[in-house]
Amino acid sequence: MWYPGHMAKASKQLSKIVKLVDVVIELLDARAPVATRSYSRAPFKAKKNLIFLGKSDLADAKTTELWRQHFQSQKEAVFVFDKDTDRKKVIDFLAKHVDRGSLLVVVGVPNVGKSTLINKLKGKRSAQVGAVPGITRSLQWFSVEGLFRVLDTPGLLLPELWSVELGAKLLLIGSLTVEMVDEKVLQRAFQIYSTVAGIEDHDLNSFLEKYALEKGMLLKGGAPDLDRAKVNFFNSIAQAKFGKISFETPQEVDQDKGDSLSSAQT
Repeated sequence: MWYPGHMAKASKQLSKIVKLVDVVIELLDARAPVATRSYSRAPFKAKKNLIFLGKSDLADAKTTELWRQHFQSQKEAVFVFDKDTDRKKVIDFLAKHVDRGSLLVVVGVPNVGKSTLINKLKGKRSAQVGAVPGITRSLQWFSVEGLFRVLDTPGLLLPELWSVELGAKLLLIGSLTVEMVDEKVLQRAFQIYSTVAGIEDHDLNSFLEKYALEKGMLLKGGAPDLDRAKVNFFNSIAQAKFGKISFETPQEVDQDKGDSLSSAQT
């Protein structure tokens, strides 16, 4: 499992600092809210929680609305967010749910859009933004309009919650890269994507051969460059170059819970 040292260090620091925090902002990817809630939430159980559904501009709008309603039905405050969301709307939402002078912490898996949110709150592009998972590598405090202080944190992704299904969804949204996962995860990710996108060919290697030829990704001698095609293909999905797609729905999650309960009772 990919778990950089700076994440382990940050997790240990957070377990101590969280005692001082009043509110937790959970930034989830609107395309896969459950998968992007894969970090340990134990330290935050006693804290007020706000959910931000980020990267909503890359997700299916109707599905994102279903997720918003889903979280609201569970009495959770939720805000739909993307890079173009007006800063005032973000601050107004927080001001409505957060007491003046409160200390807030922002958490989320790698590449979920945390730096974008942090920059929005700061009102200037002072936090580094990029497509590489885990780019924020230190804990940082900053004040927002004198209303409250926010603690930025690196992306959190804990190994004990690892599974092929989880890895596949995190790959599809860009929280993991092709180099970080094994063949089973790649195959499952393609199955998920091809089902949603309506692709009939569910064999990844067969698809990549055609994809490489169509894109002109060739090795010497004219053979398709499958490695290059694989990276390009999954990066393109994560960046929504093939369209706005969501990889989880509330109905599927509820069904999975029901199946697990039925299995436990038999």
